[in-house]
Amino acid sequence: MKEFEFFLKKGEVKRQSPDKNLSIAAFKDSMERLEFSRSLSKTVKPKFVLENAYESMREAADSLLYLEGYKSFSHEASIVYLGKKGFNGHDMAEFDRFRRIRNGIKYYGKDCDKAEGFLES
Repeated sequence: MKEFEFFLKKGEVKRQSPDKNLSIAAFKDSMERLEFSRSLSKTVKPKFVLENAYESMREAADSLLYLEGYKSFSHEASIVYLGKKGFNGHDMAEFDRFRRIRNGIKYYGKDCDKAEGFLES
């Protein structure tokens, strides 16, 4: 994975004023989306559950960025930032794996199944 500073230099992350209210709202949305994903897990295709669970994780990561004065235009940058907050490499790699699966679904017509290892009930 690239370093967070790479994304700053490339302009995929911008500095802004820390925004506690936006951070709280994004985190709240993240938790609500995660609960929604859990409710879907037994009734809809796994790809829709994964997309929502991934978005929940990304919103939570972005809430940390807002709190500390950043705006990310890159999902990968949001994941990498978690390393600065004490997340370990394995967890970040799993998050990035979900990003790649989600991108395959969203942009390349791919599918996924429960065996992909997400949102265990």
